[in-house]
Amino acid sequence: MKNIELPRNKKFVFTIIDDADDGTYSNTKPIYDFLYEKGLRITKTVWVYPPRDETSNGDCLQSPEYLDFILNLKEKGFEIGLHNVGSGTYYREEILKGLEEYKNLLGAYPKIHINHSYNVDSIYGGYKRFSFPFNWVIKKFYPQYSKAFQGEIHGSPHFWGNEHKQTIKFSRNYEIDQLNTIKFNPKMPYIDPDKTRYANYWFSATFAPNQWLFNHLVTKKAIDRLEKEKGICILFTHLGYYMQQGRIDPGFMEAINYISQKDGWFVPVSTVLDFLLETRSADLKITRLEKLKLEFLHLLTRLKYRRFIKLDDYAFKKL
Repeated sequence: MKNIELPRNKKFVFTIIDDADDGTYSNTKPIYDFLYEKGLRITKTVWVYPPRDETSNGDCLQSPEYLDFILNLKEKGFEIGLHNVGSGTYYREEILKGLEEYKNLLGAYPKIHINHSYNVDSIYGGYKRFSFPFNWVIKKFYPQYSKAFQGEIHGSPHFWGNEHKQTIKFSRNYEIDQLNTIKFNPKMPYIDPDKTRYANYWFSATFAPNQWLFNHLVTKKAIDRLEKEKGICILFTHLGYYMQQGRIDPGFMEAINYISQKDGWFVPVSTVLDFLLETRSADLKITRLEKLKLEFLHLLTRLKYRRFIKLDDYAFKKL
C-alpha cells in the first residue's frame, strides 16, 4: 500500500469512534476531558432517545446534563455521530422525528452512523453485511437474523433507508484486530455496489470494543509500528466501559499518553474520511473479491476473540 501524505506532514493517524452503549455523563466526561487535554479529538456517537430494551444502558440527548456535555464536546472539536436514534425497537415516524430532533439540538444532521447491535431499524445489518457464502452461513447459524434489520426494506414499519441515504455520509462495516486500519482496507471510504440504494460511503475499523481488547491491541510496539508505516487507525470501542471504581482504565491512559507525545494527526473520524476522499482518484467501488477478503478477515477476527482469546464484549460483560 502506498503511503498517504497527511496534512502538515503528520506521521500517522489515530482516532476513535466511541459507541453510545453504557455511556453516561458521569462515566465518560472524565475520559473526554483527558482526551481533550492530550490533544485528541475523536467521534462520539449518541442516542436521541432513552434505551427501550433491557440489555442497553446509557444517557441520551433528552437528558439536559448529557446534552450540555455533548454540545460542549462539539464546541471543543469532537464529532458527534449517530448510533440509531435509540436502543430497541423504533418505527419510521419515530426515527424521522429523532433525526430532526438531533438536527435541532446539535445544529446539523449526523454525518456518520453506526448500527446498534440488534436494532431492527439497522441499515444492512446482520447477515446483510455479507455476501455469499458468508451471508448464508450466518443466516443458518443465526436464524433470528431472518426477520431482523429492516431499516433499508421499503414498506417495513422500520424503514428509513431513504433518509439514511440523504443524511448519512459514512457508515461503518468490517473490522480487524490490527492497529493500521487502512492497511486492512486501503480503499476506504469505499462504495459497496450492493448497498448504494440506501447508503453512501462505508469504512472499516480496528476492533477494540472494550478496554481489554484496547489494551491488547494498542501497545507501544503497535503504536510505533503504526507510526513507522505512516498508517491510519480508526479504532472502534465503547468508552462507557472504561471507568472502573471511579478512575479511567490505566492501560488506556498509558496508551493515550504515549500516542499524544508523537507527531500524529488526532482528528475525528469524518475528518479523516473526508481527507481520504479528497486524495482518491481511483474508482471507490469495492470489488467482489476485495469484499470477500474483508468479510473473511472480519469474521475471523470475531471468531478469534469470541472462541479463543476471549476478550470481546461477550466475555467482558460476563464479569
